[in-house]
Amino acid sequence: MDKIKMIIDCDTGVDDALAIAYILSDPGIELIGITSVFGNIDVDSAARNSLSILELFHREDVKVYKGAEHAYGKGSYVRSNKSPLIHGYNGIGDVDLGTPKNKPEEKSAVDFIIESARKYKDELRLVFVGPLTNLADCIRKDEEAMKLAGEITIMGGALTVTGNRSIYAEANIGSDPLSAKEAFGSSLHLSIIPLDVTWKTLFRVKDIDHWKRINQAGKALYGIAHFYYVHELGGEETGGAMHDPLAAFAAKDPSIITNWFSCNLTAEESGRTIGTFGELNLKEKRHRVALDVDAKRFTDEYIKLVTQKLERL
Repeated sequence: MDKIKMIIDCDTGVDDALAIAYILSDPGIELIGITSVFGNIDVDSAARNSLSILELFHREDVKVYKGAEHAYGKGSYVRSNKSPLIHGYNGIGDVDLGTPKNKPEEKSAVDFIIESARKYKDELRLVFVGPLTNLADCIRKDEEAMKLAGEITIMGGALTVTGNRSIYAEANIGSDPLSAKEAFGSSLHLSIIPLDVTWKTLFRVKDIDHWKRINQAGKALYGIAHFYYVHELGGEETGGAMHDPLAAFAAKDPSIITNWFSCNLTAEESGRTIGTFGELNLKEKRHRVALDVDAKRFTDEYIKLVTQKLERL
């Protein structure tokens, strides 16, 4: 069976790192590149963290490309006060992975994504798990190329639950609502994995305690996850949500989502995701939004695949 080709666009904090770990562990996925964006941390640190995770998994052959440094219409990036508490000051749970040997490529994230869409067409799955600035920039530059990609999956939004940036806004959408509005308003068909389902995929420290006994890579990945699991929702027993890993998993296996809702979304200036009033009666729906998930199958499969990969390192 041919592998699915995938690019993940991420602001590499802890759950982004765990999403990369999943992609590298699934034998049915070929990761052809990682693109970086600001968000949980600045874009340079996001790229560095991605390179470090690749090196941890002995996948230095995968290239990393830098994208947007700040939100559309803004002049600079300001890190949220919450982010260091959840992701650590270095973005990966304050685990020191050293300086990666590789550096980001000279080619921009936008050019790499567009070129890949034209090259691989429907063989390619694009997964955006940070602010949607790079996606919006791709649309502005070459929307027709982006329409060639087989699937575009986004982790973002909150429809039936409160946000994690504000009462209405999820962090990725709230970090750049103008770019999110442009992405939602484009002709692209998007699969959206919001907080409505990611909050249902809680992992606890004890679920992956065995990782730290496998090898140094397992110990490091456990340390990265441990920081997040303890701090996102305030305790080891509650755990932490697998926001970005679920998006990556669903991009490969949409059947993990047990309830898809078809609609046409927009993003308000506040960061709230909501249906567009003027398009309520349109027959064509550009977006499908996940509202329920087989959380146990996802968590079991995720742990199994990553454990098996760590054991092979």
